[in-house]
Amino acid sequence: MKNIILYLCAIALMSLISCQVEREGCTDPSAINYDVLAELENNSCTFPNVLMRFVPMIDDSTQLSFGQDYIINGLNVRFDQIRFYVSDVNLVTSTENFASEETLLATEVNKLEEIGELKVGDLQEVKFNVGVDSVNNHADPALQPSDNPLSADSPDIQHWSWTAGYKFFLIEGAVDVNGDGEYEPDASETMSIHCGFDSNLKNIALAITEATAVDRLGFELDVSYDVKGIFEGYDLANQLFSRPNSNPEFATEIMNNVENIFKIR
Repeated sequence: MKNIILYLCAIALMSLISCQVEREGCTDPSAINYDVLAELENNSCTFPNVLMRFVPMIDDSTQLSFGQDYIINGLNVRFDQIRFYVSDVNLVTSTENFASEETLLATEVNKLEEIGELKVGDLQEVKFNVGVDSVNNHADPALQPSDNPLSADSPDIQHWSWTAGYKFFLIEGAVDVNGDGEYEPDASETMSIHCGFDSNLKNIALAITEATAVDRLGFELDVSYDVKGIFEGYDLANQLFSRPNSNPEFATEIMNNVENIFKIR
């Protein structure tokens, strides 16, 4: 009788062991839903998606509003548009680098653009280009995907011609040159500066002074740019208009200043 009981207990124990199921879940510690108890990966891992926002600022304290007046280089200035292409975004963290192949067109104040996913880590540096790389700059816009800001189908495309390429940085507005408190209706006080050309592509690298944890969905990365800094040392009263065939050197001055106007907020 004792042997029968031992035999039945052994069978019950073997059945219990065979019924144990390994816990399934996300086994990647760089995911935001990492399950430390999971033994089997079930492809449920979720990684932070990063959203980038470009914010125009005046004096690093006031957010620019289009259509309002500001004092720039001693002159009253109104900005109607500031638009620029951002390409080759690279987010450097303690665990990996993420390079986005998407091109963004920064057009609206506080517009959020999703640039991709990262593994959980501390953001250390942000790199991007202002402008369009030489290959895409001289490619046919009709061959770009329709949802790409570089596409001929995009309502926001900034392009001169297939030869001249894209407008990297565009500024539209008015400057009260004569100081009478009004903007003249003719072209004498109209500001229209369009910057392009391969040589004016600018590489921006922004260090993160305090490590920012990239640890959630919808992580928002705010990059501000100093509008006054665009015109540092610039003869605004006499350099209101620039195109590839008209005062292109003005655009070069602007793009040289663009290198220094961005910061992480």
